[in-house]
Amino acid sequence: MRRLFRAGIVLTLGGILIAGLAKSLDIARERGKVNSARLSGKMQTACIGRFLIDMPDEAQLDFGCARIDGFDIGAFKESTDEFLARLGKREAEINAKPDRQGGNKNVELVKEVKTRSGLVGKIFIHSRVVEEGTAGNGLEKERYRYEGIAVEALLHGDGVSIDAGSDFYFPDRLEDFYSVVTRLVPNPRNQAPDESGFCIDRAYIRDLLKTDRHEQISMFAKLPSHPDIDFLLMLAAGIKPDRDGLLKRGAASERKFPILERFRITRLRAEQRQIGGLSGEELVRRVIESNNARVYSFKWEVNGIEDDVLIPHLLFSMTTGKSNDGPVPTSMSERTALGLWDKILSSIRVRPPVPRKPDPIDPGPVRVQK
Repeated sequence: MRRLFRAGIVLTLGGILIAGLAKSLDIARERGKVNSARLSGKMQTACIGRFLIDMPDEAQLDFGCARIDGFDIGAFKESTDEFLARLGKREAEINAKPDRQGGNKNVELVKEVKTRSGLVGKIFIHSRVVEEGTAGNGLEKERYRYEGIAVEALLHGDGVSIDAGSDFYFPDRLEDFYSVVTRLVPNPRNQAPDESGFCIDRAYIRDLLKTDRHEQISMFAKLPSHPDIDFLLMLAAGIKPDRDGLLKRGAASERKFPILERFRITRLRAEQRQIGGLSGEELVRRVIESNNARVYSFKWEVNGIEDDVLIPHLLFSMTTGKSNDGPVPTSMSERTALGLWDKILSSIRVRPPVPRKPDPIDPGPVRVQK
């Protein structure tokens, strides 16, 4: 009798545990459906470089500094008073710095700028560097001379400050810098421009007509509802394509692992995939980490054409299971993660070119106020 009683308790407890587990699974399933619905619902369109991408509305976007033809360009929110104080401080720092011979001629030119897009500020040409000497060339020695100069532009308009420049630029190509400066446009709400150009955070560079120029920018994104998931989009035009594509490099990296470790890696996708008219390679892997956390790596890469900014080297990735304390279980199901990846990836497209707006008056490269 006692044995039957114990058996009854075990069966009852087992039934309770199974029911509880089923209920937990139902709750997790419903929570996953809610999160999936939220992530696949309203989207925000981000303009990065010459491209557009649709991200979940909750996504927090962070842009890296842009680099165009050797110039670093960054924009950020700043009040007029804060900008003027920073501009004055920077000008004093440049003036206080001695030139290369120890004299007081470090600053070679200061230009006050006012662009047609409403930006005001100053351009500084300073800190000339000259390196010369001789170098061996076979049986002969050749004399060399390298000369560079620092260029800086500090600009402000519409609540946005834009800093652009290079620590070492060609003195005979300063017009290229002026050209970039006059094409800068503040874009505080990060809206897709209604004219052609290159988008950066809170600004864009209008009317970049050259197709063979060097351009680089990146965007990082996080989802507050899924803190273990992050995204990265990198664009780089004007660089030599990699000899090996994503799939070949991925296979090579896997071969470096010991055989037992390779069993932790499962390729869910490894194939060519065309997105928005661009031919790329897709690699999706599921990995069981040493702590048994199941994580995912999603990548799509376009190798690019060196002299075509509309077909740059492009890498878009989504990674799950990340935390400051090491790998953690992915916060969404495999099916949901794949669906989210496909939805965002398929939205990547080149921003359609828009005819340039006519200007009633062309103010010239730079308006200089003595």
